[in-house]
Amino acid sequence: MKPSFRVVLFVNILIASVILIFANRIAIQIFLPLQIKEELKTELINYLEECGQHLPDRDNFQSCIQASENISLIKGFTGRYVLCSDQIKPYQNDACRVALNGAIKWDVAKTASAKEIQYAEVETGGGEWLAANFYGLARERTVVLLSLEDVSLEISRLLRAYRDKNTIYVLPVLLILILLMTWHVFNVAMRPIKQIDQSIKTLDLKTFEIKTALVAPYKEFQNIVASFEALRLKLIQSFDKARRFASDASHELRTPLTILRGNAEALIKELPMGSDEQIRMQMVISEIDRLVTIIQKLLWLSRADANKLQPVFQKVNLSDVMGQWVLDAQTFNPKLKLTGEIQPKVIWKCDPDLVHQLIGNLYDNAVKYNVANGWIHFRLNQDANGFYLSIENPSAPLPVDFEKQAFDRFYRGDDARSRAIDGLGLGLSLCQEIAAVHEAQLQIKVSNDGIVIFTLTNASLDLHQMTL
Repeated sequence: MKPSFRVVLFVNILIASVILIFANRIAIQIFLPLQIKEELKTELINYLEECGQHLPDRDNFQSCIQASENISLIKGFTGRYVLCSDQIKPYQNDACRVALNGAIKWDVAKTASAKEIQYAEVETGGGEWLAANFYGLARERTVVLLSLEDVSLEISRLLRAYRDKNTIYVLPVLLILILLMTWHVFNVAMRPIKQIDQSIKTLDLKTFEIKTALVAPYKEFQNIVASFEALRLKLIQSFDKARRFASDASHELRTPLTILRGNAEALIKELPMGSDEQIRMQMVISEIDRLVTIIQKLLWLSRADANKLQPVFQKVNLSDVMGQWVLDAQTFNPKLKLTGEIQPKVIWKCDPDLVHQLIGNLYDNAVKYNVANGWIHFRLNQDANGFYLSIENPSAPLPVDFEKQAFDRFYRGDDARSRAIDGLGLGLSLCQEIAAVHEAQLQIKVSNDGIVIFTLTNASLDLHQMTL
């Protein structure tokens, strides 16, 4: 079983969304510490400019920072500052010793008041430190140190705490947003495919003309549309050739067959009455008539395929036609019991010749595939929606695919049985074509007890068109 394109697309978009979420979290873990380091460096320089006059007094320096109106990350870590000075010995840690006496490359930052404050990053065995070098009025030197590892750990702890606290609220919303985004992207991706599908559905399978122009909504679909159009044009050309061949062959064959039949009839008159030669010649005429019938039906079918089976509509009293048909059929088939339920004054605007051909083919089929001493029942009635004409007859067991393939050309049901029955396998196919040009429906139903029912319905007419 092949997977659904819709499901595959939906799942892939969902997976891509989840990957993006995790990629975003990884990116935050990588770039957030760098952003925090830059923020701390900027704020430390600003605070040294604002509160540096209090150095090396630790308490006054921290109080100045807390009293500042600026809102920053450093205020939360003022208690973790390490102040290093040559006047304060021994040094509090190795970072002090390295910052005061080590070979450090200091960078210079100019502040808003034109003061120059030196800063650097100091690495020792105890970790990484952010250092700022400040000189007072008397040029006394003080180095302010802040442990970046302590700050990163503290911020990470805060972020995890907030994340864990809000996950229960954020995660469902996030999943819903992912699903909505996935569904939207899915609909956007499927929209051009649906447009192409709707255009292809308007394709007429007889003429291969398409009612809605097939246009590629995006350049990625141009090859598909071009391939379909090329295939459609080739099919039109191929079917036109086949239709012309059937039509031309039908016309060309009728003339020699007519000549053969005329000569055969003349020869019959010259042969002794009742002789074997005369009987064989009569069989030749029967086969010629059979060929003429095949050619005529093939010609009609080729016209129907080319949409050239143009009916000449006129109002016909279908009730009178069916009533006369029942009477005539009883005369020609006395072994069959013919009955009818014909509702009077049913009018149909149709082509009389084509409808006569349709009813004749249905009747011939009911006669040929009937049982011994069987029956045929005609039923015609109408209501506010239209009329319903049915022809019913009992039949010997039929193939299981009879209902589906009865209207296929040259289909004759059970081949072993149909050899003994005269028929072409074209009559029912022609009946369906005639019904189609009249905007009617021809259906077949085989009941469990072997009753074959052909039903012709026309529900597109208004009641005033069907009644006198």
